Amino acid sequence: MIIGKAKTKLKFSFNGYEFNLKPKEKLLFADDVFRLLPQNLQTQFEKAHSVLPPFYEGQDLNGKTLLVFAQAAIGDALCMTPALREIKKRYPKMKLWVGISGRARPVLEGLPYIDKLLSHPAPIKEVVKADYMIKAVEMVGKPQFDNMNMIKYFLWKFHLYFAEDETPDVIVDEKIKKEIEEVITQIKEVSGKKKILLFHYLASSIHRTLPPRLLKDIEDLIWNEYVPVICSLPEEDITVEVALDVYGIRAANLSSFMKDIRYLIATVSLADAIITADTATVHIAAGLKKPAVLISGAIEPELRCGTYPSVIPLRPNYHGQTCVSPCMIHATQTPCKEAQIKKQFYSPCLESIPPKVVYFALKDAELACEKDYPKPKKCPLCGYEGNFSLFEVINQHRIFECPSCNLQFTYPLKAMDYDKAYKKEVEDLLSISSMDYNWAKTVLPEDEEIKRWEKVPRFNVLLPILSVIPKGKLFDIGCSSGNFLLLARKRGFEVYGMETSEEAVNIAKEKFGLNVVKALSFDELPEEFKGPYKIITAFEVLEHVNNPYEFLKEIYSMLEDNGFLLLSCPTFYKFENIALGYRKYKWWGEDFPPHRLTRWKPWTLFYALKYIGFSEVFIFTEPLVPEKVLEGINPREVEIKQQDGLNFIIPRNITSLIVLDTLKFLYFNSRFFGNYLYALAAKGKTHNNWEEIIKRAIHYSAAEIIWEKGDKV
Repeated sequence: MIIGKAKTKLKFSFNGYEFNLKPKEKLLFADDVFRLLPQNLQTQFEKAHSVLPPFYEGQDLNGKTLLVFAQAAIGDALCMTPALREIKKRYPKMKLWVGISGRARPVLEGLPYIDKLLSHPAPIKEVVKADYMIKAVEMVGKPQFDNMNMIKYFLWKFHLYFAEDETPDVIVDEKIKKEIEEVITQIKEVSGKKKILLFHYLASSIHRTLPPRLLKDIEDLIWNEYVPVICSLPEEDITVEVALDVYGIRAANLSSFMKDIRYLIATVSLADAIITADTATVHIAAGLKKPAVLISGAIEPELRCGTYPSVIPLRPNYHGQTCVSPCMIHATQTPCKEAQIKKQFYSPCLESIPPKVVYFALKDAELACEKDYPKPKKCPLCGYEGNFSLFEVINQHRIFECPSCNLQFTYPLKAMDYDKAYKKEVEDLLSISSMDYNWAKTVLPEDEEIKRWEKVPRFNVLLPILSVIPKGKLFDIGCSSGNFLLLARKRGFEVYGMETSEEAVNIAKEKFGLNVVKALSFDELPEEFKGPYKIITAFEVLEHVNNPYEFLKEIYSMLEDNGFLLLSCPTFYKFENIALGYRKYKWWGEDFPPHRLTRWKPWTLFYALKYIGFSEVFIFTEPLVPEKVLEGINPREVEIKQQDGLNFIIPRNITSLIVLDTLKFLYFNSRFFGNYLYALAAKGKTHNNWEEIIKRAIHYSAAEIIWEKGDKV
């Protein structure tokens, strides 16, 4: 921060304010704001010194005055409001002052918990009256700000950490709202539509702006229900109308009515839903509790809307020549490097998002805004009765989390029609996901099939464990076309299997002579398939069943005394989720209902099996391997600056290799970072050192997967 003292009498307009300074009068500037002063004005100030209030560190503020010194774009100012509201709530007898830019001032004016708004730059004679101050300037480019959700960042700066409501406060000017409402009513009457979709495709930087073509494709999907409306602020773009004409977009353009931010706020308040690339718009929508979709390519959307229940964060799944989304580049004056390589204007990562995904996200945002909806009364696993937190809305389903066992489950619990889903006959997110059953239909001759599956990480890690378990009858639930049964039969087990797909069952029988039966439940099994078994396996089945408790209980009853269960499911804490945080609305995968009905944390799976009655339970994952590491990190090119001025760039592919090589210890020792979570459970007492067996299984598997055994001639 800079304290500038006027050399002479000064009268000027700057940063949205009028200043009339006497000689020697002082102003407090953020460094970057001072640099925005015209050069002739900068020379009229000399740097001075004053004793400023100490920075606030969590002290009791009752009876005290706190100055929040901010510059803040409109979105930043909105994101500050939960912290401002919360601190006044905790210390009602304090005085709260905020120094703010003129452009952002309108979104703070009228808020009841702010006692005084100061200009930025702020008069030192006012600043020194405060008992404490919070520095909320020069944030962009700092790692704390760039890597934290904006609401959480300000709560952290205020030493609050949590707020009862973590959405912005937004004041609607009723006079302006009435003015815009007349226009909105006319649009509805002319279009014959009942609902308004506000589409804000412009962003403050070129590489974050949405391609207008995307609006055209979305418009075709929503036309029977919504009339789309475009609202861009005057300074944002002068080419909106041209874009509408070029692409034949039927949306009404209200940009000419948007005199300032108050008009945009009024329009958002009148809209029924919002799709936006602009973060200020999404903050307004969140504050007004409107269904909204934030489409973000360069920046991880959780950083902008992670605390907003009514907003769906929509990110691309893009792997380009120079980047992997999100690149985390905040602003550019030209199209991004990837776009320039492809000789185009709009960022390829944004163009990679299918319009249908945006449409499905919009429907999920509407669902997220419903106030009265069915809530679970009882956990389907542990039986806990009470309140369940809503974790996510995705694919028109709500996912809740049990506070007792931490199971995440969709409610109501209902499995999908797999035949229809695999044939892509259902119009939902799964119809454009990576879900594919064709791999089960394409099989090789038996020897080649065995070698193929022995190399797959989720089976390879089990081979050392199978070598220790006593031989006997093995039953594989959800055996598909028999891939694991072939591995087990090779190792001396007497194998049986059940599968819901008739086609897969026929392949297992006819191609490999396996003892497999088609069944949807244990009740449908022929008598000779009901056990008892020395070992029962179930790989990626648990997350699909309607009643996980009954499923595990049935397995327990089918095991012989001193028998084993070997089970797997996708893990909540795989490396990608640990590195990036659990990213909600990962639309390109298949980890959501009705395909997967439950999500399991390591202790949840441990608890479930102990609760069922297993005496010994061991939890682990498949090894973490290099390609899985790259799902969680995004190495970037590095510029090496030398003293002689001959700088050079290490490209992204080389930095990736360097990072992966330095993480070798993780490949051998990561007990819980792999993509699939395993449980080895014993019905009775065993005498093996299973901890050492599992540790070695991961170690051997990692070496074999990454480098193979080295047996080639």
